[in-house]
Amino acid sequence: MVAWGHRFAGDLRKSDIVALVGELGAGKTTLVQSIAEAWGCRRGAHSPTFALANEYETPHGRIYHMDMYRLKPHEVAGFPLEDYWGGGLCLIEWADRVRGRLPAGTIQVKFKITGPQRRTLTVARPKRQRAA
Repeated sequence: MVAWGHRFAGDLRKSDIVALVGELGAGKTTLVQSIAEAWGCRRGAHSPTFALANEYETPHGRIYHMDMYRLKPHEVAGFPLEDYWGGGLCLIEWADRVRGRLPAGTIQVKFKITGPQRRTLTVARPKRQRAA
């Protein structure tokens, strides 16, 4: 997961939004940690389960790491997701809980546990617009 996350980090832009979807223990936080490390984050990324959002400054830009796991359905509407768009790379764990609020262009990574130390990741990446 770490090696794949390092490679994946090289394909990400500081304005990307990445929706991470998968069951508990599938590797969502490990992927975020490896992306932050690859971007040069000096302090270790950790799960924002209770804070809901963590922010990391890196040489490549700001990373916002959000975790929607603890939000109840009525709390989802009040969480200010849109305040983060465009301010940095947004990595959202349990993004299926806020699916209806994610903008077009969101990259989705689905995690599936396929064995004790095995995961299958499916990445859905919309086509990038070319700069004029």
